[in-house]
Amino acid sequence: MKPLLILLSAMLLSPVLQAEPAKVKKGPELLPAFSSASSLKENFSCYVGNFASYDSWLAMLSKKPKFNSAAFEEQFPRAVVETRQQNIDCRIFVYESDGILVEGVMLQPKAAAQNNQKLPVVIYNRGGNATLSKIHYGAIQQNLMRFAEQGYIVIASQYRGAAGWTASASRDIMLDQFGGTDVNDVVNLFPLIEGMPTADSQRVAMIGVSRGSIMSYLAATRMPQLKALVIKSGGSDLEIALQTRPSMNNVYEKFIPDYANNKSAELAKRSVLRWLDKLPQQLPILLLHGEKDDRIDVSQARTMAAALKQKKQPHKYIEYTGADHYLIPNHAEADAETAAWLKQYL
Repeated sequence: MKPLLILLSAMLLSPVLQAEPAKVKKGPELLPAFSSASSLKENFSCYVGNFASYDSWLAMLSKKPKFNSAAFEEQFPRAVVETRQQNIDCRIFVYESDGILVEGVMLQPKAAAQNNQKLPVVIYNRGGNATLSKIHYGAIQQNLMRFAEQGYIVIASQYRGAAGWTASASRDIMLDQFGGTDVNDVVNLFPLIEGMPTADSQRVAMIGVSRGSIMSYLAATRMPQLKALVIKSGGSDLEIALQTRPSMNNVYEKFIPDYANNKSAELAKRSVLRWLDKLPQQLPILLLHGEKDDRIDVSQARTMAAALKQKKQPHKYIEYTGADHYLIPNHAEADAETAAWLKQYL
């Protein structure tokens, strides 16, 4: 009898279960547009979900088995993070670039909007490829917030296909061309800047880190309005760089279109030393590189510095003895040099 009763119960309950409406997962609350550019499709605060407060961020990370709370609190002091949340408007946004929905990050001091200020702008070009090194909340705190604290608007692209926050942006990682059409994602940030009431579009600088150096050099050839460029741990000749890091060939084979048939030509397109004359002649360039960089050999920066000197391009080269790809242990000194460079030219 029991099996029969269970079956009857299931039959009686099933219509009720089927009639129950499906639960719709809601995303973050969308905010009013920060730019009048038609390419801006949506934006929301980066202080959402697990990042709504310092405690919720810490609680999320604490669930990880190897999480070191002491190291976290040293790197991200509570007072600093909470002060930033109070004073800095941080947005995740989606914009259209070549018909592709691309994710980005924008930060600006809240006081700028309140006081109708026009602030200089820093475009930040991240390193990595596809989803590797995409801009997560920790990277926003570590790499972007410091510039907003100094009075700059900061805007950055994840590059097409590397969305980490939104459902609407494309997540097709094969859209990444490691310095191909994805450079348009950087150039297409400028209409957003022009449409921001708080942005001074006549005072724009760019920072490129690692792979971001490729994006920056290429974008700079098409953005004469740039006032300054900072390159951290960047490359200058990809084909020569393969000699010291041959494993990068796997990345190039995966992401660079037609790489197998046109290896030298495709790498040359992404190597600033092959078309140095295309850079704006008066663009001041700051090069920062670690002597012990095991990802992009220091020779790449040395050769670039020598070429800029020969070209009589305004530049400054700083090499940190013993520092790695992340400029550790000279991160603070590199930040100070970057701040001084931006202040001088913006």
